[in-house]
Amino acid sequence: MLAGVLMLATAGEAARAASNIPNELISSNPQPNATVTVVPTQLQLIFRNKLDADDAAALGVLLRCDGVTVSLGAPVIAVDAQTVSAPLASLPPAGQCTVTWVINRNIGSLGTFNFTLLVNPQTTIAGTTDADGVTPTTVVGEIVSVNATPEPRFGLLLGLLRIVEYLFVICVFGGLLYIVVGWPEGFEYDTTQRFLRMSWFGAMASVYLVVVLQAARASGDSFVSSLNPFSWFGALNFAFGFILLLRFILVIAAAWLIFNPRRVLAPETQVPAVLFLLAMMSTYGLTRIGQNLSVLTYVFSIIHVWSMGLWLGGLALLSRAALAGPGERDLVDAVRYFAKISGWLIVSTVFTGLVQVYLMDGSAIFTSSHGRLNVLQLIVVAVMVWIMLLLRNFATGRLRSEKRLTAKMAWRLRRAITAEIVVGILILAITSWAVSMRPPQAVAKRAAPTANYLYREELKNDRFHVVLSLTPLTTGANAMRVELLAPKRINNFEVRLVPQAEGYAGINLIVPIKYPGAAVAPVDGGLTFPVAGVWNVEVVGTTTTGDLTPLGTTLTITESLINTQTTLVGG
Repeated sequence: MLAGVLMLATAGEAARAASNIPNELISSNPQPNATVTVVPTQLQLIFRNKLDADDAAALGVLLRCDGVTVSLGAPVIAVDAQTVSAPLASLPPAGQCTVTWVINRNIGSLGTFNFTLLVNPQTTIAGTTDADGVTPTTVVGEIVSVNATPEPRFGLLLGLLRIVEYLFVICVFGGLLYIVVGWPEGFEYDTTQRFLRMSWFGAMASVYLVVVLQAARASGDSFVSSLNPFSWFGALNFAFGFILLLRFILVIAAAWLIFNPRRVLAPETQVPAVLFLLAMMSTYGLTRIGQNLSVLTYVFSIIHVWSMGLWLGGLALLSRAALAGPGERDLVDAVRYFAKISGWLIVSTVFTGLVQVYLMDGSAIFTSSHGRLNVLQLIVVAVMVWIMLLLRNFATGRLRSEKRLTAKMAWRLRRAITAEIVVGILILAITSWAVSMRPPQAVAKRAAPTANYLYREELKNDRFHVVLSLTPLTTGANAMRVELLAPKRINNFEVRLVPQAEGYAGINLIVPIKYPGAAVAPVDGGLTFPVAGVWNVEVVGTTTTGDLTPLGTTLTITESLINTQTTLVGG
């Protein structure tokens, strides 16, 4: 035991002695006395002895080039506990550079070395300078989209195609679903199979054209170039674009049921088939996703499209297949059962529609364009409900004792159902019109910055609204966030920063957004203030009606201080 104590004591003495031995630099990048022709992105120091937590807390690195202190990031100790890296937070001037490092001044763990920088970093950033002495650069980094409103192109054509799309997809959804719930014999009829296949071809073609037009609007490309499906992924990279692509895929996949409708009844495939149909129709309840609406809006929208889809799709199936001519008892039962469930469909459709109007329009139902359009839609729905109630009374009264469907009865029922379908198409037209409008409750959510900015200012006039955020407001590298709130579309969007100090070039930030949103220039994105003092800021842009009135303000930039906070990685 005494031997063990002696060994522990010896080890402790050795550890204390090792901690009192000055550490020394054995390698670095750049090397001592080297001539560097490319501006380094970091300083790398390799020490002989490993650094512990106390060394990390006391570690400091300083860089001065041509008499100017260069801003460095926090030194980071690598996993080997011997390599230290310090990123450059500002660009050094050309000339003699001196690196000073300190671990423990009391025991002499400090040192310096020199290297020569021959490249002037201004030439790597500046490019060319215009006549006003402003240096053009580009904002690089993340683009934060806030529901960018597409350029209003193909509006009328897109609206008409949406009506056709709604009708054909509803025929596919409602036709197949009504075979499940009310007419299981229907899949055997040639008229049913022909109706379903024609509806599917129409749905696939109309959805494809709608996706093409939406991609062309979002990207600004021509209609012909947007016919290529591989161009959609870059153009439809927002929430509704994803829903649109998902809808197109699901409509194509519906061929699995269209060309073999027996699958909606087969025990082994019925549940997946019904869930697939509900998922396909649900995409229409998510049309307004990303518009900052209540989650309940989407829940009730999905229930609404399910109810309306079964209502109108079931009517279309009866009109074009079941009532194509005289038939047996199953045709009578199909009409009678639809009349039986029509009450529930009416209640579900009307109730969810009213809830949607409340959630999307609120008190602005009579004062907003979207609200007034919904009022018109409710009036047309009331007409459709009235026709449905007449049809229900006729079906429950006249067909109660009928054993088969006569040609005369089929014709009369088909005429009444066709009239109801025409009113339904009018409702789809109003829906297509309303989709192109933003409801009053769908207020654009302002994108919140993901970083803590020391400076934030909101600049605004009657047509131009911008929020500028900047950090750390010191000489050297800075991060800037430029958020556009108005107008809805902009070109030549630039932020110009010009120092009041003489002899320094300004900075011209080209903001790469065309719609409301934000662009972020990170700390390594090229936004470098070479001099402290007051900087004039001017924000400019143009629209289709001409130049916007510039926004202006001033910034006060201070001299940077070296941050010696150290992070120990893996040590």
